[in-house]
Amino acid sequence: MLRPGSSISFNSSTSMTKCSIDAHPTEQAIVIKFDNSSDQRGRAVSANVSTQQKIVHLKELTPEVDVSVLTDVVMKRCQFIPSNSKRELEQVLYYLKNRGSTKLTTRSRSSSAVSFDRKPMTPMNVNMDKLDDYIECFYGETSTEKNQGAMSIYELSKNGANLKEMSQNERLLGALARVFREDWKKNFDVSTNIMSTFVSLSKYTDYHSILLHHKIGSLCVNAIEHETKRYDMWNAEMKKANSDTVRKLKTAIRKQANLLAVCVTLLTNLAVDINVEVKMIRRDLVAHLIKCLQMSTNPHNALTLSTIKLLLKLSIFEENKIVMENHGIVEKLLKIFPIQDAELRKVTMKLLFNLAFDAKNVPKMVDGGLVPHVASLIEEDGKALNLLYLLSCNDDAKAMLAFTDAIQLLMRDVLSGGGSEVTKAVLLNTCIEKRNAQLVCGPNGQGLDLLLDLALNSRDLMLIKVVRAIAAHEGQTQNLFLKWITKLLEIAMHEGCDSSESKSSFGLECMGTIAEIRVANWQKIIQENDMIEWMKELLQYNFHESEERSIMNEKKPLQLQVVVACGTMARKLEAARCLIPLIDIFLGLLRSTQLDDEFVVQLLFVFLQLLRHKELANRLMGPESALGALMIDLMHDANSAVREVCDNALLIMEEHSKDWAKKIAGERFKWHNSQWLEMVEQHDENAYYEEEEDYGADMNFDHYDDEYDMNERLF
Repeated sequence: MLRPGSSISFNSSTSMTKCSIDAHPTEQAIVIKFDNSSDQRGRAVSANVSTQQKIVHLKELTPEVDVSVLTDVVMKRCQFIPSNSKRELEQVLYYLKNRGSTKLTTRSRSSSAVSFDRKPMTPMNVNMDKLDDYIECFYGETSTEKNQGAMSIYELSKNGANLKEMSQNERLLGALARVFREDWKKNFDVSTNIMSTFVSLSKYTDYHSILLHHKIGSLCVNAIEHETKRYDMWNAEMKKANSDTVRKLKTAIRKQANLLAVCVTLLTNLAVDINVEVKMIRRDLVAHLIKCLQMSTNPHNALTLSTIKLLLKLSIFEENKIVMENHGIVEKLLKIFPIQDAELRKVTMKLLFNLAFDAKNVPKMVDGGLVPHVASLIEEDGKALNLLYLLSCNDDAKAMLAFTDAIQLLMRDVLSGGGSEVTKAVLLNTCIEKRNAQLVCGPNGQGLDLLLDLALNSRDLMLIKVVRAIAAHEGQTQNLFLKWITKLLEIAMHEGCDSSESKSSFGLECMGTIAEIRVANWQKIIQENDMIEWMKELLQYNFHESEERSIMNEKKPLQLQVVVACGTMARKLEAARCLIPLIDIFLGLLRSTQLDDEFVVQLLFVFLQLLRHKELANRLMGPESALGALMIDLMHDANSAVREVCDNALLIMEEHSKDWAKKIAGERFKWHNSQWLEMVEQHDENAYYEEEEDYGADMNFDHYDDEYDMNERLF
């Protein structure tokens, strides 16, 4: 096995050429020494002999690398190595592979597997005393020297203590700006290191004026605009190029992305000044950033992160959001999911959260499959939970949640007692979907029992709203509420009209939950809890003509829920009979609440349910029935829901009573022919006035005074 410093000497069969191959003592590289008396494979070309040295750097020589393949690559690239030294070269490479590397050089970032140069670039111990020497590197003839200087200055800028002195060095800043302006199109490494130095300065607002003085922000925008166009050209060229050209272009695109990443980062730091940000927007920066997002196909690309950070900052303004949406920002963001990088995921969630406030973006996110990704992150990312709330307002998103772990995570968070208001709000939206409500309840209703128990003990308003949303669904979940009705009703009756807002709101939600339960034995519940007397007292209406016959008061929300509950009770004949003492109160409410469409609809629905029972319909449809008159009056109301309930009720009245059928038919005839009747009535009135009019008075000219005497002779 070879060790550092060992050498291999061999003689060529043609010219006795001497060559030694050593392992570099500190880097992943081999050192080759040979004389120039032979050409590529040992053929003599000159009598003068001088020893030369080459250092061949190996990129990322890991234990997974095939040494034999790498040996062939080195032999192909390094023509000065004789062919009969292949075995010895392989031994050196095998030693380097097992040794590993403690440090990687800057050149290891190259895309090629093997690179070599006469002066390898190694990490330097830079210091401010040599700053002038680093600046002198910018005046060198080769890009290697310029990159050496740029890299050294960037290393200095990483130390915040050096920035003040560097910001005051006009020669340094001028040289950096000049070299970037001249070379950023030619050499990505030099320009990236220079711009990274400016990024170090831009982290502190004290140095922003200096950067703006040298127009660094403008240079960044120019670079972004140019490189996005060049990317399109390279991308088109790759489609028709050979494999070697494609490899080179991919390397160039990767380096291009690194340059764009630092440019975008610098603009983000400068954008703390709103005036500077406005100037960027005027240069159509948002469109260029969307293009940068499209270029960064790798989710872990630095360009992706820096671009989304700047887009997030710009998305707080509506004008910028419009431009983003026009360029398909949502679709491009969805392509990078799933995201493993925590920082990138956090920033992307924030940007999507800002975009989700626009209603037209939510369907795009849902259709793009964002819901499962967000649902899996709600435990570890608070912004994901906020985003899921906005998405859960969409019906399709609600349906998708049934196929994720979101419901389980939300329930666990809520039942543990640590659920936030956002968590409860998401659960509330989720339970509006019937399938989700069934999953929350569980196979035996255990989930619902736990929710109700927690809600009633803690008097949590959001949790009782969740329970009410579950109660609104028909099916087996209705039966799970039967054992809770008495307790809910007790709270509603005692706390619904409480002076405390928190108690009254909770009692109101309890009453709303009860009103949704259709399968209960309402006759028994009404009688056991003496509900009729309680409802009589609650629904008493007091109004004055001057108040537009309105009963707007503090009891009205609870009154509405009680009326809704009466509509549910009236579905069954036994319970409907119990409501007969409330008929006059219902009629009084119907007259006094004409301005409240919701109240009117619910009251009409109660009467509709009562009319469905033939036994009760005869009581309600007497010749002078006030209900019939009110129904006819509302049959052409502007509210469609009111008209629909009235039509259904009037159909029942027509079937039960011939007298009411004639009255209703007459009213409908008048309504449908109102224009013709109006014309007829107007014609009759005009004819009457024409007959009564006396034209004789017009022949009497005595009341005229035109200074002429009718008896005076004219001639």
